[in-house]
Amino acid sequence: MEKVCLITTGATAPFPELVQAVLKPESLQQLADNGFTKLIFQCGQTFKSFENLMPTDHKGLDIEVFDFKADGLNREMRMCQAHEGIANNGLVICHAGAGTILDGMRLGLSLIVVPNDSLLDNHQLELAEELELQGYATKSTTSDLPNAIQIACQRGQRAWAGQNASFALEVDKVVGYEDDVRARLD
Repeated sequence: MEKVCLITTGATAPFPELVQAVLKPESLQQLADNGFTKLIFQCGQTFKSFENLMPTDHKGLDIEVFDFKADGLNREMRMCQAHEGIANNGLVICHAGAGTILDGMRLGLSLIVVPNDSLLDNHQLELAEELELQGYATKSTTSDLPNAIQIACQRGQRAWAGQNASFALEVDKVVGYEDDVRARLD
């Protein structure tokens, strides 16, 4: 049966370190050991150099790569869901962008969030810490990714309670949603 891992770095800010971390032999081995059969990379600007990053031994995993899809990642995320007799629950490894995380949570996917620490205010770190605290994701760094893969595969996913859950309030706070709305209403 198929088991898919989607790796997404986001479309706007480059995050080649995440792509490199997933392609390290230790990460690929951990994915293969946990039954994954396919990796799908959405790697934004790193797409141009992906071929140079690709290892010769990818542990038997099928690898698909693209830069950006204007219609979003819904199809790829749904490939990470279990489908009886076809696919087992997969995994999403992503930058800690709120949109990607919410999409994954809505679909009930296991998530590993890796903050891109090259961003200016590093709001992704706050979001990743809160997600892990509430049990919705496994927070990782690029250097600890093999360990995070093992933890996430053992933990599984936690169903999201929807927009009234405390996580939604935390996202609003981190991204300044309330302040933004107030500014437009004043």
